[in-house]
Formats: sequence, C-alpha cells, structure tokens
Amino acid sequence: MYFPVGWPKYIKQPYSDLREPCHIISSCDRMLFAIVSEEEISIWYCKPAVQIVSYTQSEKNLEKYGRYCRAEWKPDSAALAVITSNSYIVLFKVDLDISVPNHHCLYVTAESSTRAHNYLEGNGFVDGNSVPAIKLTRQKHVKLTANITCCLSIREELAVATEDSFLTRIHWSGTENTKASVCLKDLSVAADMLQSRGNKLTLDDGHVIQMEYSPIIGGYCLVLSSGKAMLMMSLSARGNDSNSSGVWATNMNDAECQAVNHRYRLIAYGCAGAYGVIYTINEVEGLLEASHRLQVSCKNFPTLSKTVGAVTCLRWTPDGTALAMAWKKGGFALWSVFGSLLACTVGGDYRCDKQISECNDCSFTKDYLRLFPPSVKAMEWGLEGYQLWMIGSQCSEGDENGQYATVDHTDIFQLQFAKSSLTVNPCMTNHEHVFLQGEDKLYLNTGDITSKSSQYGGCESHILVGSKQWQIIPISHSYLASNWPIRYSCVDKAGQCVAVAGKTGLAHYALFNRKWKLFGNETQERDMVVSGGITWWKDFICVACYNIIGHRDEIRCYPRESKLDNTFANIQKVPSQVLLINIFKDTLLVFCVDSHVMIFNLERNNTQSNPTVDISKIQEVGLSNYIPHPVCVTGIVFTSLKIDVAPLVASQRPVQSAKETESLLLNVAGKLLVFQRDRSGPQIKQKEKSSPQKAKPLPFSSPSVVATNVENLWTTSRSVTGKLQLTEALWLSCGCQGMKVWLPILPKNESQAHNFMSKRIMLPFRVDIYPLAVLFEEAVILGVASDASMFRYNSTSSFCHPSRNLHDLPYCSIERTSQVYLHHILKQLLKRNLGVQALDLARCCTELSYFSHVLELLLHEVLEAEATSKEPIPDPLLPRVVAFIQEFPEYLQTFVQCARKTEVALWPHLFTTVGNPKDLFEECLINGRLETAASYLIILQNLEKPIASRQHATLLLDSAIEDRQWELAQDLVRFLKAIDPNDADASPPLVFNQGKVQPGSYIGSPAMSREECDFTFSSVSNVSRIRSSSVTAESAVREVSKEKVKLTHTKSDNQMISKRPSPRPVQTNSTADQVYIDSILFRHARKLLSSNRLKDLGYFAANIKDFHMVAWLKKERLRSGKVEDFVSALRDIHHQFEWPLPVLSLSAFQQLKSKAFSSSSLASLSLLDEDVPNASYPGQNATLVPQSADTDSRGRPLPKNISFVSTEVSDDVVLKPQLSRADEGSLATLEISDTSSLFGDFDFLADSSSSLDSLSPELELLSQEIISKGPGQSELELRYLFQVLLEGGCLEWALIISIVLRDSSSVIRTINTASMTDTPLEIVARMREGLSYLELWSDTECVGYKPFLHAIRSQIQVLTKIAEQAPPTLKLNADVDCVPATVEEGNLSPGTMSIHEGQGQADSPPIQEPQKQHECAIS
Repeated sequence: MYFPVGWPKYIKQPYSDLREPCHIISSCDRMLFAIVSEEEISIWYCKPAVQIVSYTQSEKNLEKYGRYCRAEWKPDSAALAVITSNSYIVLFKVDLDISVPNHHCLYVTAESSTRAHNYLEGNGFVDGNSVPAIKLTRQKHVKLTANITCCLSIREELAVATEDSFLTRIHWSGTENTKASVCLKDLSVAADMLQSRGNKLTLDDGHVIQMEYSPIIGGYCLVLSSGKAMLMMSLSARGNDSNSSGVWATNMNDAECQAVNHRYRLIAYGCAGAYGVIYTINEVEGLLEASHRLQVSCKNFPTLSKTVGAVTCLRWTPDGTALAMAWKKGGFALWSVFGSLLACTVGGDYRCDKQISECNDCSFTKDYLRLFPPSVKAMEWGLEGYQLWMIGSQCSEGDENGQYATVDHTDIFQLQFAKSSLTVNPCMTNHEHVFLQGEDKLYLNTGDITSKSSQYGGCESHILVGSKQWQIIPISHSYLASNWPIRYSCVDKAGQCVAVAGKTGLAHYALFNRKWKLFGNETQERDMVVSGGITWWKDFICVACYNIIGHRDEIRCYPRESKLDNTFANIQKVPSQVLLINIFKDTLLVFCVDSHVMIFNLERNNTQSNPTVDISKIQEVGLSNYIPHPVCVTGIVFTSLKIDVAPLVASQRPVQSAKETESLLLNVAGKLLVFQRDRSGPQIKQKEKSSPQKAKPLPFSSPSVVATNVENLWTTSRSVTGKLQLTEALWLSCGCQGMKVWLPILPKNESQAHNFMSKRIMLPFRVDIYPLAVLFEEAVILGVASDASMFRYNSTSSFCHPSRNLHDLPYCSIERTSQVYLHHILKQLLKRNLGVQALDLARCCTELSYFSHVLELLLHEVLEAEATSKEPIPDPLLPRVVAFIQEFPEYLQTFVQCARKTEVALWPHLFTTVGNPKDLFEECLINGRLETAASYLIILQNLEKPIASRQHATLLLDSAIEDRQWELAQDLVRFLKAIDPNDADASPPLVFNQGKVQPGSYIGSPAMSREECDFTFSSVSNVSRIRSSSVTAESAVREVSKEKVKLTHTKSDNQMISKRPSPRPVQTNSTADQVYIDSILFRHARKLLSSNRLKDLGYFAANIKDFHMVAWLKKERLRSGKVEDFVSALRDIHHQFEWPLPVLSLSAFQQLKSKAFSSSSLASLSLLDEDVPNASYPGQNATLVPQSADTDSRGRPLPKNISFVSTEVSDDVVLKPQLSRADEGSLATLEISDTSSLFGDFDFLADSSSSLDSLSPELELLSQEIISKGPGQSELELRYLFQVLLEGGCLEWALIISIVLRDSSSVIRTINTASMTDTPLEIVARMREGLSYLELWSDTECVGYKPFLHAIRSQIQVLTKIAEQAPPTLKLNADVDCVPATVEEGNLSPGTMSIHEGQGQADSPPIQEPQKQHECAIS
C-alpha cells in the first residue's frame, strides 16, 4: 500500500552534545511534532518542516529534574507532558504566541501568500498552510517515587508506568487520580479470558516498559521487561482500572516494543530475534493469539538476525494499512497490515559496506556494514502518511558483541512515501487501475487502460498489459497551497479523469485536456470537508462531505463538464457522518458512523441545460449487530455475485431487474462478510400513487464469513460470456497468505447438476508482488514495487555536522509490476480433481499471447515441488498436469521449454511422466514444429549417445532445409560439427541411474566474423567484382527492399572470381565429421538443383557456411547440374523469382502483322482481324492491359475469344492451337524461313530471311519498350547466381538465367566460356538442344521471347559450330524417327522430341488441337 519514493530529507538542526534528539512524537492531528533531547524540547511544524519554538532547561533544573527522556501530547494539542530521568513529569502549556507580530503566520509559503485570510480552528491554531507562532510555558511538575518507564495520554489523564509495577493516573492539572491507579502485582493474568484461572504477576515477570491504550480493543496493551506481553482489560464500565484482569499473549517471551492497530484490532510486537509478531483477539476462545509473523525471508537475507539486531521501533500508518519496523543496528522494513513485505532496506541497493571518512585532510576507510537508515531511536508518521520522521544514530564502530562503541552523530530525517488510493478510498473505480497518490502528485499507470474485446473482436484485449509507463499528474499548486495534504483521490473507469480532495473542497483533472478544475468561489471550497470518500459515476463526481456552514453531512454530485460550483451540484442530506462510499452500476452505497448502510439510486437527468442527477434513497440496512465499531469497517462493496450461481427454476425466480445487486460485501477488520438477498419470504409490495405495484428491494439475510485477513477485494460489474469464471469471481488480497479467489463452479448441464456440489470454491495461491489491481479478462494482477539506487552525496553546507561530510543516500523509485495468476488457479482446480472446470477455464484464455507461458509455469511449479520433495507423494499431481497440458496444441513446446529451464537432475522425473524425449522429437518432426524439435535435440544430447544425437540432428537438418529454415539449418550444422567422432559411441553425459548427475554441455562453433556476412542478396556491397557488364546499374541496388531474407555468399566465391577456375577441387577438411557433414549438405544440394529449385539452392549456399557452392558445382555439372528440360527450368525460374514473362506492345504486334503480310501470301487477314482489336486503336505505345474482362481501355467490348494481359494481371490468355504446321525445326539447324508459327494459328513462312533480318532490330527495340522487369531483389539474386553458376561450370543454368534476364551480354559470356574452356561437349549439345525447344515453346506459347531468341541467333550458331567440330561419337543423333509433336499444356518434353530434319514434314497434314489456355501473354 505504501511505497518509498524520492530522496530522504535530512532536517537542519543546531548541533550540541546535549541537544542531539532522542525522541519524537506527534500531536493527534499530526500537524505538530515534539522533538526531545536531553536538555531541550522543541516544537516543529509538519510542512514545511521548521522549528517553531524550543524550551531549554537551565543547568540548575537539569541537575534537579534530570534529562528529558520522553514526551506525550494532550489529545487537543494544548499541553505537553515531558518525562525526566529523575522521575519527574513536567507539564507544559502549548498556546498561540500573540506577542509575536503576525503571530498567525510565523512563516508564509509563497503559494499561500496570495490566498485569502486564514481561519482559526477551535484550539486557536491557524487553519491553513501558514506556520503559527507558538509559545511553550512550563506550568507544573509531578514527582513520583520510582523511575518512570513510560507514559500514555488517555482522554483527560496521563497513565504513568513506573519500575515498581505501579500504573498511576494523573490529571493534566497535576493531581493524581488514586482511584484509577492500579498495582500490576495485584493483577490476575490468565492464558485466556473464559476458562483459565489467572495468576498474579511475579518479580520474574518484570515491570512495564511500553504500553498503549485501545478503546476498540478494550484495554491496555503492555510489554514487560521480561519480554512477555499482555492485554489488561478494565472490568468497570466507568473505566476504573482498579478492577482489571489480564490475558497473556501466547508464546511471547522476547518482546521489545509494540504498536496497536485500532482499525484492524491488531497488536504488533517487535522481538529480539529481528522479527515481529501480529496478535489478534480470538473472541470465541478469549485468547490473544498470533495471527502471522513479520519476518524477512532467509532466502533473500540469510544473516538478517545477526546483521540488524532486535526490533526497536514499530509504527502503524495513520490509516492502519501498513506497519513500519526498524532494527537496533539499522535498517527499515515496511509491511502491509496482514504481513506482506512492501519495502526493505536491508541488502540490495540500500546497503553500503564501506564508509570513507575525511578528517584533517587525510582519508581513511572503515570496513564495516552500514545500513540505511542507521540505528533508529524513534520514528513517527506524518500527516496522511506521506512522510516518516526518524531519529537515527549513525554508529561507526562495533565491538565483538555487536554493540557499537562510538556514535558519530544523530540525525533527523524524513522518508517520502506514495500510497495507493485504496488505503483510504476503496471504491470500485480505483480497483481497475494502478493509482497512487503522493504528497503533491498522482501516479496513474496508463497500461491499465486495456483495449476491450468489444472493440477489437477479442483478439487484442491484452495489448497494454505489459506497459509500465507512469502518467504523473502534478496536483494544482493553487489548490494544494491551502488544502494540503491530499486525503482522497479517485480515477474513473476509463482512466481519463481524476479527482482529489484535501483539507477542504475538491478539484478534478482531465487527462485529455490536461487542465485542473477548481472552485471558482473559494468560500464554497472552504465550507466543505470531504470526510467519507470520493468516487466517479459516469461524468459526475460523488463525494461524502461535511457542510461546515450548515453543520450537517451531505452527499454531493458535481458534473464534470460544468463549473465546479454548488449551483450545479445535487445535494442529498444524510443523518450522520459518512465513513465510506462506493458505486455499483447506478447504485450509490453509503456507510455511516451509526453502522447503517444507505442505498441510493442514481439517475441522470438531461432535461436542463446542465446535466443533473436524481438521488433517491431505496433502502437502509442496520449492521450494528455485526460490527464491533464503525471504524473497523475498511471496505464495503455491492456486487452481483451470489453463492448459488446456478439459475433458479422459472417458478422460483423473483420479479426483479437484471441489474439488481445480489450481495453486500463488508470487510470488518479483515473479516469478509457476505450479506445475501433473503429470497425465502414473499416479496413485499409497496403501493404508491406513482407506482402502485413497485416492489421493495429484498432484505439481506444474516452474513457469512467468507475469508479472513482480507486487505483488498476486487470484483467487476462486467459480464463476459466466454469468461464467466473470471468475471464472476471474487478476488481477495490476504497479505502474507497471498491471494484468494472465490471461483464459481459452473456445471455443464444445469439440470443434472449435483445438489451436494458447492457452487463456489475458495482457491488460495501465492503471488510475488503486492496486488493493487486485477485484470479479470487478461488473467493478470498488477502491482507496484519500490527500487533504490545508492548515490554518494558530498555535503559542504554549513549546517552539517563536522564529522559527517559524506552521505550514502538511496534514491527510491516505483515501477509497476505484473504477474499472471491463471496457472495458480489451474493448479488448485486440478489438485481438487476439478479437471473439467480447469479445462473450461483454460480454453477461454487460449487467445492470450502468453497462454503457452501459463502452461509452462504450471508444469514447472508442480514439477519442482514434487521432484524435490523428501517425502513420498501418495497422489502426485504431475500426471494430471501433463494430461491437462496435452489437451492443447502447445504441449510439445511446453514440455521442452520447461525441461530446458529446469535443473538437469529433475529431467528423469519429468520425462518419466511426459514420455520419451525421442518420441516427442519425432512427433515434432511429423507436425512440422522444427524449432521445438531443435530444443528436444539439446535434451537428447544429454540423454543419448553422440551417435544418436547425430542421427536426430541429421533428420532435423533434412526437414529444416526442406522447410527453408536456414538459420536453424546453420545451427544444426554447427551442432553436428561439435560432435566429436571419436566419442560417437561413448556413454551419454547424463546417466540417471547414478547417484550424481553430471550436466552436459553444448559446444557451439565460434560466431562468424562480420566480413563473412557482408554480401547479401538484399545489400550487395561487392557487385563491382562481377565481370558481367549487365551488373552496372546502381539503381537496381538502391531499389532493393531491405526486408528480404539475407542471402550471403560462400567463402569460395572470392577465390573463383579472381582467377580462372582450377580443375583441382577446393581443399576441404578431410576429417570424418567434416566428410559426414559434407555428404549431408551435398545430398540436399543435389536434391534442390535436380528439382530446379535454384532460389532455394542460393539461400542454402548463402546461409550454410560449410557449403562451398562453386566447388560443388564443378563436381556436379555433369550430374545433378545438367538441365534435362529447358522449358520447365525456365518456367521454374520465372515462378521462383517472381519474374514476369515478356510481352509485346500493340504497336509492335501491328507492325509485325503488316510486315508479315507483305512477305507471305499464305497469311489469312481475317484470322488476325478476328483475334486482334481494331488496328486504328490509338494506344500505340501502351502495354495491352484490359480494363475489365470484356472491355478495352475505352470500355468497348472485346471479342469473346481473346483477352489481353500484362505482367501485372494474372488473367489467362486464350490461344488457339496451330492448325497447320509445315515444319518443326530449330534456328540452330534450319533456315529462318522454316520456323514454326509466330502468332498461334497464323503460319509465318518466307523463302528468305532478309525480311526478318530487317525486322529483328525493330522487334527487339519495340519489345524492350514495354518489358516489365521483376523485383530489384530478384534481379540481384539472378545475376549473383549467374556469376556463381558460370564459375562453377554449370553453363546450362547460366544460359537459362541469361535468357530470363534477357541479357545478351550474359549470353555472350556463357557461349564464350563454352568455347574458350574445356567444357564437355555434352554440355554444349544440351545447351543447343535446349535452345531449340525454347524456340518451339516461344513459337506456340510465349511470343515475348521470340525477339530475344532471334537477337542471339549468332551465339546459337556458335554453339552449332562447336557441336559440329566434335567427333562423330559425341554428335547429336539426328537420325531419330520424327514424331509429330503435340503441345501438352504448354510443355515440350525433350524426352519425346528430337531435332527434326526438314525432309518429309512439309506434306504432313495439320494437327487439329483443341482450344486451350496458356500462362504467357500475347499481343
């Protein structure tokens, strides 16, 4: 609830050996502080922390009365009693010093100087932020017979304890009340208040060293010098202590100090063992029994008791929600009311192991443990708990017994705190946000404003759960100057508007416009004091306040949009003071000091210009029989939850609104009471004129105690259909007991639900953070943690003590924390054999991005608990958890991630339950979860022999390369290289049947240097090294998208580029493991190349560093590197690299048409006219892209049998088959006039090549005008592969890439390489044959390639000459019987076709083929 923040503040004070402070105590209103030293007592103001007045006794009085030891305030702050060391009680009168000019404002702050005049309170002090002038007058002194140990102010008297075991009552006037005095030796003290007989105190029990009085508990809480503690209760109704009895605190023998929490009825004892114990009254048995311990975990601080010593000081916060604890040797801890640790300065960044002191220009180092804060003598909370005043003694040396030998100095300092708004204002709107209030600012976590499922379709409801950004809102100085401190704050449900209430009035702030709204009339602000809380309802601020002018309590509602003025407020009078308010939907809940709960209905009224609220009282409930005192009620909530969650039968359902509340939750000193609606009797009808049959709200039945030790509770008014178990649950924060959830048990079939089954179940679970908010639908709790950073501060100020020049100051900051709680609930349900409910709950949360992490946490928690258990577990939970996780597709990943994050010694216990990791590995391969399989491979490395790990890695490598997961493939190659072949048959690193488990280690290859990864397909930095003239366009490099997968080159590329390839193979590592890895890689490479997957081969070579592509290509150019089908290979390249097929423009087509007619008499004009649009179409230079399926660019209808497409439109082209074929031949073997048809059904025949020779340059020019190249990244990849293939001797693939790029220079380089090197003639023959098939394919299916193939006819002739110079045994067989070729879906297989000579084919009849669609474009 409370969290330290900012720097500690050291208070400036005059230094003297006899004036070092030893005690501090605050007045009842915490506005004034009395600081006591040996010879002086001074009065300080709270803010600013300045000294107002001091009284120093003379040397004569010091010798007579002794040193000042302690002090005690009168409840009205009008007097002060000081205890001396010589058994005197000195009484001082505290009054306003009217002799001082401007005595009402001794100090005036800059902010309040412009405000209105200050007003006087009842005691005469100033009501404002100005510091009054106070005089301290000594009145009387009282001498007692024995030494005084402590004193206590009770109403109009002082209770003084002495060493002779007397408890004396003294009036503030100085007279002794002998009737109320009691001798503790005559007191009867028992173990309980009901059955045991009491015994009188003995000398061994000692005397009282500390006491406190609590009217709510009903007695004195005493700590004795023997270490025992007791509760003394008065039997007299008039408070006469002479008739009293006591009860011992059970098992308490080493108490050092105590603190009483009146609100929660708790007694905290600080013990000599460096821990604290919280006691509560068991009213059933009459015992004072321990509730819980306040002990810092030995896991974090193993030597805590020896380091810090005994507990010397305990103080509860003003609201009773947190406890400050200080130790004798230094250190400080802050606990929540029921034992959750909020902050601790022992260890971590708070401690300093060395102190450097400077004296007389020489420095020396003292090695000892220094804690912050130093040894605390006394401490006191400031107003509203924003500061903690401390008096600490900085000790520098210690003896062997742990006692400090010297004390350097004593300081007065303050720790600053921020607290949750739930401490004093536990309203519903504050439950949904992490909202803290500081002294002058507010902290709002913007990540709490999560996007709801209704807005995002339920897919991103958890998008802002992990946000840790604070929205810090400074409170308006205009309001804070005269209304400090801030007492109440609240935030609306949307997290966009906040409201605060200070000493008087209120103010509100909107985040969307960043403006504060204050009262325009300052008188109205000062006439109202918010006393019972503040909350938002829609766009109205609802406050419970006291009207100073009218002397009455009221409920007010102020609209946010209007001015902050009473004119626009809706006011409802209430009969008594309001302590708590809350909102549930349209219902306002008010708890008053008379223990009555009033329920109001809120209805918005928009009839006027400014919106108003109609407040109508609908019910009032008296709860005095269930509440010991109204102050003990710490929270009140209306909710729709009910114990019986199953719907009633239709005949039993009362006629009620769907929004009517079902239960009233009341937190009484940590006990949660549930008041259900009483449905047993008939409904009572109230006949009214306006509503004759209006039903009265149902009364509430007797309460049920649901839980104890409850600090906070969360519920929601939202109801999500898919997550009823989460939204219909009640969440409780129970301090050191963690959290509890009151979960509904929803039967699947309501009609068959068992009557004996409980409808709700309380599930406890531990959390690592202090919860401040619950996100119901996201299954996350939010909290706050405080962190510190130690800084060294060199103080040169004049007021510093001479012996203290260096300080180690911690700077505290707060950060928002979060924790998933779903796995805790699932574990508790499975533990109680509620697997069906656990499965339903988990399935409604599968859309959460961290659901797999939830399953992993569930498995890990159960595994660690059961595997490390020293006792045998009769009913283990792990098998149920494993079966539960297997219901979800993430189970394979969950098992392996849990194993890798768990100690290796626990693996046998895990895999005995989940199954053999080898089987799980194979299942991952079958399901295609290769990353998960790689994780299992690490597990198998420690469980199997190295040879088995190699086999599994090989299988995974095959799948990774096939699935194109190159990073994983490279990691697997490194994994295989790390396996020593000499240890292939060695025993596995882990042998579970041995007593001691030796963890295995994974050895990875060193990381690659940056230079080896410089060349990528997406960022080509060394393009200039490529000798192709086509790779000179820098624009192509700049246009490459950097988001593509990087593809790096092999190490052998640089070697093969600088010089002509050597016929000798590249030298490789000849070790057995390298040969094994090479064989695997070569097999995959052959598979990729033989299946025409050239792009995958490129990525494979670029990412697998052990694969040298050029050297491998030299070996494989006559095997897997040969191309059997050029047409299929060309098409695969186009498809893999997304490279479009070439098209012709309409102008080129029309010119081809006219020139072809002039050179051929067999052409049919009607055929072309039928297939081509009107020749007068003006778009002569545009690519033919249809506007729609049946219209051209002008919207005119096209013929039904043709469609024009471009490279960017995937519409199919309708081509008619060739009706007559005079001959089929190749440009490499036949005359050009004998080529096949150029335009589908049109036969293009010419006796001479002169017409086409003159047409070819124009064809090429016109074709290049409209060619659409592929992506720039693909072009770079193709040119890079061309270079590598050329160096590797795979000229067939290099020729195909050159044709795809339509780069004649690359074709020339390829042909020159074939002619100038020792290229096998088999490759040359396949290249010439492949070009022939490409010509046939371009004639019939892809006309766009025709111009380019004609442009390179000279290089084709060069290939023909090379083949003709070969011996007869190597020449192509041209005598194969010619078979008429039929085009099958655009593919011409070279296995069924050969080079045809011209004889006998001219007279063959034409082949009639059906009309079909093709994939290339035609114009």
